[in-house]
Amino acid sequence: MKALIRKDIYLMLTQFRSLFLVMVIFSAIPGGLFVPFSFLYAMMLTSVSLMSVDEQSQWEALALMLPYSRRQLVTVKYVMGWLGIAATLVISAALQGLWAVTGVSELQEGFFEAMCVYAAIAGVGLALVLPVNFRFGYAKGRIMTILFAGIIGGAVGVSMNNEEAALTFLSAVSRVPVPVYPLLAAALCAATIPLSVAGYKKRVEK
Repeated sequence: MKALIRKDIYLMLTQFRSLFLVMVIFSAIPGGLFVPFSFLYAMMLTSVSLMSVDEQSQWEALALMLPYSRRQLVTVKYVMGWLGIAATLVISAALQGLWAVTGVSELQEGFFEAMCVYAAIAGVGLALVLPVNFRFGYAKGRIMTILFAGIIGGAVGVSMNNEEAALTFLSAVSRVPVPVYPLLAAALCAATIPLSVAGYKKRVEK
């Protein structure tokens, strides 16, 4: 599993450096307005985009001859997604906190709680799009990815133009300890791993 993670990290840093840089820039923009898009990029970059490279390079045909189970080949994409979301959470919190301390910008009320919600939404995105991509392949499964990204992007756009609605939403979700939400999303992701494994088997064994 460690070798598979190293392989995906290498691909991410060589094939998707520009997208990775955009993700970091969005996390660093003072005010935190673009942080939600960083989480969206993290979800897509560290899992779905890597699947597109695997599919186009015929990696799956080679991987089936290596001493890895299908479950390992599936789980590594979940792990990369979780690592990307966690890294975005840490980078965004550190940079936005730095800007607040140095007086560059002010953090809106509930910002750190909102980041936990963003992380949870990205985790739910993984749980939705990965099983579809493993079952039908990236070329067909990307429709689900684009649909999810469009819905989240639209919701973020609405919240930017309606601060009162955004605060109302945060007030509602904060009734449950906010750090619980990413954990619930991770649990949901873990629950979909068997579904992804089954879909992957059907696709590669046709």
